[in-house]
Amino acid sequence: MTDLEMIDPATLTIDANVRADVQLDKAFLASIKEHGVIQPVVAHRGEDGGAHVLYGQRRTLAAVETKQPLIPVYVVDSLTEADRLAKQVVENDHRQALTDHDRAEAFHQLSLLGVSATQIARKTGAKKATVDSALKVRTSDTATAALANGMTLEMAAVIEEFHGDEDAIAKLEQVADQNPQGFDHTAQRLRDDRTRAALIAEATAEAEAQGLKVVDEDVSYWDYKGAMARISDLRTREGEPLTVEDADAVHIGWSYLGEVRVTYLNTDWKAAGFTKLGAARSGKMTEEEKAERRTVIENNKAWDAATSVRIEFVQKLLKAKTTPRGALKFVAQSMGAHGYTVADGLSKHSGFAAELLGVANEYGALTVITGKATAKHETNVLAVVLAGFEKSLSRASWRNPCSTAKDYLNQLAVWGYTLSDVETLITNHGNTETQETVNTETSATNEAPTPGETFEDVQTDEEELIAEETGYAEAS
Repeated sequence: MTDLEMIDPATLTIDANVRADVQLDKAFLASIKEHGVIQPVVAHRGEDGGAHVLYGQRRTLAAVETKQPLIPVYVVDSLTEADRLAKQVVENDHRQALTDHDRAEAFHQLSLLGVSATQIARKTGAKKATVDSALKVRTSDTATAALANGMTLEMAAVIEEFHGDEDAIAKLEQVADQNPQGFDHTAQRLRDDRTRAALIAEATAEAEAQGLKVVDEDVSYWDYKGAMARISDLRTREGEPLTVEDADAVHIGWSYLGEVRVTYLNTDWKAAGFTKLGAARSGKMTEEEKAERRTVIENNKAWDAATSVRIEFVQKLLKAKTTPRGALKFVAQSMGAHGYTVADGLSKHSGFAAELLGVANEYGALTVITGKATAKHETNVLAVVLAGFEKSLSRASWRNPCSTAKDYLNQLAVWGYTLSDVETLITNHGNTETQETVNTETSATNEAPTPGETFEDVQTDEEELIAEETGYAEAS
């Protein structure tokens, strides 16, 4: 039963509401002052006989603020607490979008009442993944505080992901405040760093359990005039290669291939009677060369993180109901300007194109996709082209910018992708006369081995590769 009554807004009771920030802006107050409350508030009679507001908190408070004597109120039968909260979420979203903090609080209150995430999603019209994320965020005081301070639900979920890592959270909070567009890139870089650190720590523990000394990279690599050397560079008195049993130390680092690399060493090879291949290094690195080396390592790690964020963006782009604006124009221009890249997307990387489209079929994936009656052909064509461009990129791309990479990244930026700093080294290349020249001497790290070398020789620890590329390779 519903009755329309005219009630003094000051006598209405507002129970706990899902909206944390009422947002009584000047324009809204001015409208209520001049016209009064036109859309009736919805309330129900409580046990005390008073009217309790279900929907219309802002209108009620604005009416009190502007001293309205009476406002229209629909008085309805009492609702359950869960239904009241759920309907408030829907009603508030229709009238004025709830903040992510408001929405998370509402979902949390519903969960406390025993409503499942699936039921919350059904009642409020939210996606199940959004409800799950909000409820997870509410388990962390730090993430909840971040949400209350204006972070999006996605950002707060990342804060919760790094629960307990104060340094990572501080960095994320700083980026969210000063450069929110770069938040995803920073988060992915922190994930990568955490993964690397965990794998290196695991390998370190294994080495120490074997009784091997773990040395840092400066000792293990640069001091080749001393008594320490890699066992791969040593030979027995009989000229035979050494084995790991001849090692008494290791250096554990991250390889150019993106995996833990353990370099086995002998710390006193002369005393052991071994001989060493090649000649000694010509000298130690200058501070400038060390700084360059650190930059290459840092940018390579940044590139790895950017690649993950970029691919995720492309996948979301292809999942949209329609292709992005200008997609066919981009495809046509790419066929003319970057024909080999487009052809590679179709021939070499069709499986990756299927992955971008969310299809896990390894063989004939594109055939499966394009053969469907509901196939989105524009999207499928775009996926093939984007697959070709994405697979044309590598860590060498930022050091040796080309028009293919530049056109691809610029187009993604047009479609809403936020370029990371390392990617702007490509898009900004050649834009100004003052830009620093990219060191192309370091661009050959993923080339094939020269005669007499093996891939194991070429794909050594990342620090060793950079040293070799900058003139500090051991003479052969």
